[in-house]
Amino acid sequence: MTSPMNEPVPPPGEGEPEPPVPPVEPEPPVEPEPPVEPEPPVEPEPPVEPEPPVEPEPPVEPPVEPVPPVEPEPPVDNGVPPEQTPDEIKKQVETGIASSNLSAEEKAKVQKSLDSILTVLNDKDATKQQKEEARFVAAGIKGALELSKDPKQSKEAQARFAKMAVGLSEAQQRATDPELDSNEKAAYTEIITDLNGLLAGLSAKNVSEADRVFFATAADLILGGLLAVQQPGTAPPDPQDKKKVTDQLKKNAAALKTYQNPNASQEDRDAAKATLDEQAAATTNAQYQALVEELKRLKAPQACLDAVQNRTQQAGWPDGSLWGLTDKSCEDTVKAGAADTSSDWSALFECVLNEPFSTCAPRIPE
Repeated sequence: MTSPMNEPVPPPGEGEPEPPVPPVEPEPPVEPEPPVEPEPPVEPEPPVEPEPPVEPEPPVEPPVEPVPPVEPEPPVDNGVPPEQTPDEIKKQVETGIASSNLSAEEKAKVQKSLDSILTVLNDKDATKQQKEEARFVAAGIKGALELSKDPKQSKEAQARFAKMAVGLSEAQQRATDPELDSNEKAAYTEIITDLNGLLAGLSAKNVSEADRVFFATAADLILGGLLAVQQPGTAPPDPQDKKKVTDQLKKNAAALKTYQNPNASQEDRDAAKATLDEQAAATTNAQYQALVEELKRLKAPQACLDAVQNRTQQAGWPDGSLWGLTDKSCEDTVKAGAADTSSDWSALFECVLNEPFSTCAPRIPE
């Protein structure tokens, strides 16, 4: 038998009834929140009236200090004289005319040219180029007149400058002559340019004696040649003669320019020098000398001899010499020579009387 002492003891909790679970207390009902009272509507604030703009205070002007007068700067001496007024040009040129040794006829020519120049300078409708050309001629005439009275110049140089003043005047009149065609006007404009250039060369302080002689020769060529071949009374009346002489004179003038041009090639300068040497030797030609002796035999006046010599120096032998024979001063002498059939020169004089002189060279005695 098993002793009650030996019965197993059940673990705690086993065999014993579980204690009853106490009932869950229900949660108290949630009280509903009281309804939210709506906020009263916000009354809009009255619009703010904009403040009137503040007028800016006028700036306080600083006291004005008196500005001292500005002293004018002295004119810059750039070597270019200020442009003269027409009245100044008139006064200076007329003073030069009055004090010159020109004849009354020559003075009238220069005055006429001056009047023409002043008309252009005072014409508000004249172009800038026309006024510049007028001033260019006026400056040349004025300079030539001054040098023609310069005691530092030789008598020969003074006479040349006087001729240049007249030559410029004549060329200006012809260059602006409405009766001439554009080619003739251009020829006279070129003469003006050449004479003014030579005038500058002859009056330069540092010009060498060799250059002075060169410029003088060129001036004589232009004055007696290119100008004379255009002038009524000295121009060859026959167009064929005029062209022949003009071509020769232009050839000589071109040679002078080429020889003077430092930028010309040596070949061109040598060719130019040969032309000039031939021209310079024209009056030493044996046939020219024989013609002069025949003129003297015929008792030609000195004016005729001068005309033949000048034209020969300008246009060469024989055309320059034959041109000289057509001068009025040689008229009686040429007629006498043509009538003297016993002379070898008779046929030449007869040709000059009746034919274009440029066709008469074959009649020159050998």
